[in-house]
Amino acid sequence: MLLGTLKYAIRFSVIGKYLGQLAIVLAVLALPPLAAAAMDGDVAATLRYGLVLAALLGIGLSFARRPTPAFIQGNEALVIAALAFIMGALMMAFPLMSPGLDWLDAVFESTSAITTTGLTTLASVEDKPRYFLFARAWQQWYGGLGIVVLSVALLASYDAAARQLLDPQARLENLDTSAQLFARRASATYVALTLGGIAALWLAGLPLFDALTHAFAAISTGGFSTHDASLAAFSGWTPRLVTMGLSLAGAVALPLYFLAWRHGWRMLAANVELHALLVLCGLSSALLALLLYHAQGTWQADFVGHAVLMATSAQTTTGFASLPVNNLDATAKLVLILSMLVGGSVGSTAGGFKLWRLLLLLRLSQLVFRRIAMPDHAVVELRLGGRVIETDELTRGLWLMLLFATVVLCSWFPFLWFGCDPMNALFEVVSALATTGLSAGIASPDLHPLLKGILCADMLLGRLEIIAVLVLFAPQTWFGRRRMRA
Repeated sequence: MLLGTLKYAIRFSVIGKYLGQLAIVLAVLALPPLAAAAMDGDVAATLRYGLVLAALLGIGLSFARRPTPAFIQGNEALVIAALAFIMGALMMAFPLMSPGLDWLDAVFESTSAITTTGLTTLASVEDKPRYFLFARAWQQWYGGLGIVVLSVALLASYDAAARQLLDPQARLENLDTSAQLFARRASATYVALTLGGIAALWLAGLPLFDALTHAFAAISTGGFSTHDASLAAFSGWTPRLVTMGLSLAGAVALPLYFLAWRHGWRMLAANVELHALLVLCGLSSALLALLLYHAQGTWQADFVGHAVLMATSAQTTTGFASLPVNNLDATAKLVLILSMLVGGSVGSTAGGFKLWRLLLLLRLSQLVFRRIAMPDHAVVELRLGGRVIETDELTRGLWLMLLFATVVLCSWFPFLWFGCDPMNALFEVVSALATTGLSAGIASPDLHPLLKGILCADMLLGRLEIIAVLVLFAPQTWFGRRRMRA
């Protein structure tokens, strides 16, 4: 599958041009946390953000002025996407060290933020300054929008599903115009959902700072909370359920909102991924409620609330929690693991291998069984969501699911080697790879540095859907013949 992508080595001028532009964008995005640190009176953090901003501007102005290439190769797009998130995670780790974090924990926190994961190795966040909590939530927020725009607009020439999101009617005579239009629509939708979320959480009784940070974390399906107990720190179920409603909104493909606004809300009712998202949330909620009842032996009124919140948090890969994962039995953890692996919709901020690919696998299985009862010469097309699925798209989806399973196994074994509980270790690895952030207690300040590094790698692999990272480290990407014309 990668042979076509790696036919030509990348052109360094193209990579430099777009990384320069992204560096300028990151510099602008460093302004809000810089202002927050200055308002908090933290001189050291303000200086650190100032240095990062200056470095990013220096990089950006040095490379962004290069001529715009006539086209971008598939491997170049993937390398740009991978380097953008790696650069963002490393650069923003420096100011996060101000409250006393060592370098590795700061990198872990920054990686978790920009990949919208929500895992943390900190023993507590309630003792951290407000600018630090704001910076994490802000980084999750722009990381969520960034992955949607990068993975769809920038990678449109590479991925069939991305092209479909750019133009649902498949009119792609001008891919650049479609990409720019998608970016504007996605950004406007994202900002509107965020502003509505802040207002909703404030009206639900949260202080403005909590409403702001939790809306950022919910819409981005990031899950960073300003409280050690996550949503369990909220009094009453109203703010908890509003937060999960925002998380559900973030797990829906952003273009779908624009289409619904433009062509009527029946567009939502016709979307197969949204159907699957709601069905899976409902099924896992019912299973968790029954498992909570079985574990306790008596029915409690809040079982349904906890089940709905935890199931929705896992399915949308948000990572908020209303009760500790360690309090759940192995079967309940397995339900959450499966939900996290699947994740949300393509074109949303959610992680996992995506609902669309699960639906492809189910439809393929259905087609195989149908063909058994048909004549040998019968021709049956594979259709999903009202369109014919191309062989290349099907192969890519199945291959990605296999890669997810492979990365889970390879990441799980080192945790077993270090003596971690097998189920909790599996839960933590899947949570990192699916960019969820729910934790079984493995991620902690005392976690071995090697295991922290594995979780960081898993977060990046999951956010970039693995293939971009494979292309980044493939020798053919960097060495070989290059197209002469940029």
